[in-house]
Amino acid sequence: MSTSTVKLSQWETMLLEAARAHGLVDEEIIHKLRTGDSRPFADVEGGRYDYAPLFELYQNDSAALEQAIRDGYQIKFTTLNGIKFLLNKRYNLQPEQDYQVEETALDQVRLSDEALRWMRQTVSKNWRIVEQEKLAASKETVVRFELAAF
Repeated sequence: MSTSTVKLSQWETMLLEAARAHGLVDEEIIHKLRTGDSRPFADVEGGRYDYAPLFELYQNDSAALEQAIRDGYQIKFTTLNGIKFLLNKRYNLQPEQDYQVEETALDQVRLSDEALRWMRQTVSKNWRIVEQEKLAASKETVVRFELAAF
């Protein structure tokens, strides 16, 4: 089994995280992909998303997608809105309510150690995550996501 991190498109990760936010657990998602059963995904956010790309990816490389679902993944290229989507679906954080939105950055984002570790692993390398402050009381870190200069 390869230990390299699977890279997914931002759209594929959005479909996956929307399904997780809807309450589908990883093994359930894998089982549905394996059996080709798209019906459970029809209820995700009222049928807002077409899950065909995830099923297509599963048919092309089931091992990689199963590894991504179980062990994590990295997004090939993440946009500002992609980060906002992840913060909302995984951690229920709302822009302008839980953090500040700038043109090329998200500021004052409070994340647990686990959430920070996950975001560092997942967000593409075109973003830098800058730790601003450790909050001992809540065991959170205040961070800033900013576009990395190349």
